[in-house]
Amino acid sequence: MVGQPAAAAASKVRRRPRDRRRQILHHASELFSGSGFHAVRMEDIAEATGITARALYRHFENKQDLLSHVILDDQSRLLAALDDPAGRRMTTSADLEALLRRLIEASLDSLRLGPLWQREARHLAAADFARVRAGTRRIGRAVCEGIQNADHTTSPFQAEVRAWAAVSIVTSPGHYEPTLARRKLADLLLAASLAAISAPACGEEDTPNRPAQCNLPRAHNSRREQLIAAAVRAFRERGFGGVSLDEFGIAGPAVYRYFDSKADILSNLVTRLQDWTALENTRALRKAVDDATVIGELVRGYIRIAVEATDLLAVAVTEALYLPDKAAERERRIRNDDIAEWARWLRVTRPHLPDPAAQALAYATKTVINDLVRVPHLTQNSAFCPELVSCALTTLLTTELPRKARHTHPQR
Repeated sequence: MVGQPAAAAASKVRRRPRDRRRQILHHASELFSGSGFHAVRMEDIAEATGITARALYRHFENKQDLLSHVILDDQSRLLAALDDPAGRRMTTSADLEALLRRLIEASLDSLRLGPLWQREARHLAAADFARVRAGTRRIGRAVCEGIQNADHTTSPFQAEVRAWAAVSIVTSPGHYEPTLARRKLADLLLAASLAAISAPACGEEDTPNRPAQCNLPRAHNSRREQLIAAAVRAFRERGFGGVSLDEFGIAGPAVYRYFDSKADILSNLVTRLQDWTALENTRALRKAVDDATVIGELVRGYIRIAVEATDLLAVAVTEALYLPDKAAERERRIRNDDIAEWARWLRVTRPHLPDPAAQALAYATKTVINDLVRVPHLTQNSAFCPELVSCALTTLLTTELPRKARHTHPQR
């Protein structure tokens, strides 16, 4: 009887969970993804994990160190997926499919990797940034090698475009909230990746091309347009949180004649991209084409905007989470409406396609476009736009829903 109170007291002692570090990384990933690196404090992460800030610093030196571990930990799953379990080299299309399947499963376990790498990589220490970039390139090279081994007729440039398109499709669920069950989503992503890889070479006729840049410094006379141009460059290079109004080259009072705040400038940038996209959508809907080809016109119009206003697109993709609440809600609504427009016309062309699958394909294809137009060495190639159109349309129009998951099971 005497030992019972002592035992009861001992049972109430809180023991440190063995997976405490994993818990910290999980909550940090969620907070960085939802609020952005600048807006999250170490105290916020500690509170979400149920520990003190002092305890958090026993695991990680600072917020930058924690961000590095979050991204590297997620990426490690994809890097591990590059290794064939049997140690075989990729030589066939079946080997490539197996690699993509492993990457998809790893990506679905690391949904926040894509957005965090694209948006927060600028906050990493130089050594960690180089390490993550090297890992990303290794993933792309592995898929590219698999494509070339499976089809020796594919040119190096075509293989690289298709490889990065496949990687974008694999990681696309990190940019939205998937509604498909995991197994169905994984099967769809695999089929979409294989469709993009099999895209035929596309002719350059009726294909948007990156406009030739004028060597003359033709600056806008409008102060408002000068501010917008400066803000786009600054937000893309250093992120919304890393920029002050003083950096725009125009005196503060002049800025406030046009915008209420830095957040108001960001809102205007995002709205501008949405308005330009809406104009391209309207042109697609008014074009004298069959209903079945409207989806193709929507894709070409979006690619036209993406290649002509890449900096604006990049800001809208990576900085939208810093919008004020009302503007953020409007941005989400318009973005969802735009995806629904693509899904609607995709189902006109492919009426058998369920709406959740059509929306997932629309998200995947937009992710491909958003990602690839921001890779300078790809966009500098004159064949880039035709290849991007081909990959995008083949993904949308030829991805087939697997009737059942294709797995092999040992015979009993």
